[in-house]
Amino acid sequence: MELSRYLDLYLAESQEHLRELNRSLLELETGGGEESVGRAFRAAHTLKGMSATMGYRAVTELAHGLEDRLAEIRDGRLAAAPAVIDQLLATADALEKAVSGVVVAESSAAESSPEEGAAAPEPRAPLPAPAAAPAPVREAAPPPPGTAAIAVIVVSPASVLPAARALVARRNVEAVASVLGADPEQPGEDFRGEIRLFLGAGADTAAVEKAARAAGEIESVVVAGPRGRSGAGMGAAGPESPAGAAPKARHVRVDLRRLDELADTIGELAVLAVRLNELSVTTEREGLDEQLERATSLIDGLRETALAMRMVPVSEIFERFPRLVRDAARALGKDVEFRIEGKDIEVDRSVIDAVADPLVHLLRNAVDHGIEMPEARVAAGKPRRGRVMLRAFRERASVRILVEDDGGGVDAARVAEKARAEALLGEDDPVPTTGDGLLRLVSRPGFTTAGVVTEVSGRGVGLDVVVASLRAVGGSLELRTEAGKGSTFAMRLPISLAVAPALRVLVAGESFALPMTHVREAVELQDVALARVRGREVMRLRGEAIPLVRLSELLEAPGERRRETAAVIAEVGDRRAALAVDELVAREQVVVKAFEAAAGMLPFFSGVTLLADGRPALVLDPMTVL
Repeated sequence: MELSRYLDLYLAESQEHLRELNRSLLELETGGGEESVGRAFRAAHTLKGMSATMGYRAVTELAHGLEDRLAEIRDGRLAAAPAVIDQLLATADALEKAVSGVVVAESSAAESSPEEGAAAPEPRAPLPAPAAAPAPVREAAPPPPGTAAIAVIVVSPASVLPAARALVARRNVEAVASVLGADPEQPGEDFRGEIRLFLGAGADTAAVEKAARAAGEIESVVVAGPRGRSGAGMGAAGPESPAGAAPKARHVRVDLRRLDELADTIGELAVLAVRLNELSVTTEREGLDEQLERATSLIDGLRETALAMRMVPVSEIFERFPRLVRDAARALGKDVEFRIEGKDIEVDRSVIDAVADPLVHLLRNAVDHGIEMPEARVAAGKPRRGRVMLRAFRERASVRILVEDDGGGVDAARVAEKARAEALLGEDDPVPTTGDGLLRLVSRPGFTTAGVVTEVSGRGVGLDVVVASLRAVGGSLELRTEAGKGSTFAMRLPISLAVAPALRVLVAGESFALPMTHVREAVELQDVALARVRGREVMRLRGEAIPLVRLSELLEAPGERRRETAAVIAEVGDRRAALAVDELVAREQVVVKAFEAAAGMLPFFSGVTLLADGRPALVLDPMTVL
């Protein structure tokens, strides 16, 4: 039997059991007892059986050894001392690497397997444990037509968020040159540190390199001809990509009832299509209207079922973080309690993938920059053990994920001192006192207040990458901090990237969509007072002065200027603005598609959607406006 067809399933199941194994070992370390030992034992045992079935001897032997050690603890022959837990966690890490190794090797063999009828390859020797097999070199994508040069950008191996760094570098290059495509097009969790940008004619090599390096954490930038030949002022081809990891599992567990609903609805739609075809011939208007109404209902149900199938609980990524926090705290000599709340909240699979790396950075940041050393906490009258909390909850049309700590808070004076040293803040500029003002400073590329580079931070991997990653999925980041009491970083994210609630508005006769994620309310302009404060137009709403932005002027809309009748109150963190529009049309569910902005296009749009009449409408990004 050919087992390679089950490789993706093996990877997904193995990762689930590895998460359970790590979770149970951490519980055991904090006094989990027999139940924790039992769960860890079952996870190791199941992983051993799966690997043996697939013929992966190295993984099987590692899992068997871990199973034996857990059996000793379960039977009382071995105490779950800190040193023992460290050994067990190290073995779990080795297991994860071994799983990745066999999956990479199998994937490589499948890609290079001979055509049917050819001689089969020699059987591969089992991989050594615990080291993973070297990753195969991925075949490079061919340059698209019109490619005049290729920019090879290599992200530093020390970067915590390499995929996000690569995306920022690409956006920077797109601002100074024509980028026809990229390889990989969308760097993900399996990103190996190198991205190739295919440049059109006329690209300025120096400008491209400067723009790419401005992303921060860039090890090298080499611009070469489309076939690796050096051009005028161009270097040789870039270095090979760093070794990769196992391919990412793209599976979602689906409730069988949802699949039944999907099958039933598709069956009803097939019958309905036949009936609509009959009515189109007989032109029975009354019957046609009835069937169209039924079709609309079925399509709505089908959409809801399909979206529900994409939803996964945030626990899929939350469960990997207790180990991360524990290891970071031990590396820094700190005592940290980590709590998770709301892990059953469901969001779109793509949103989960997008926030994984930003959460890694925020949690490391909380342990390193937030929580004080135990002695300092005691001296300040605090418990010796610090607390970091990760919470998720629904809020209107979005999901909020909070990373909270009870540490010392963001030191505004220290941030201002560092910002002035780097010319980000003038000598006479006031020190920011709000979380929003501090966030704008600390999210500058390369900004860090760490004096020493550690395993956890201090390499200048700033919040700019976190902000860029969240913006890529229509999210935002907010900061609340209080000296001596702690900080909270709050992510606001759309529930789904497939279909999103949006407010359709008219500006100079053109339709635009505003994501409801950042919409607080909408008001009629005739019901509120307008004034000018320090030369700027503001709206007074319930005692609050909100800056007024007239979208027809901001967007330089070419259509006929009309009298604005309404305003949409948009908010991102501490910032709010009233966006004046000609007319509020309706709240709709829209399908947002990414698009490549034309050269010279205003940077206020995050995507495009199709209206009911088939016309396209740009999706406005409130964060760029604010």
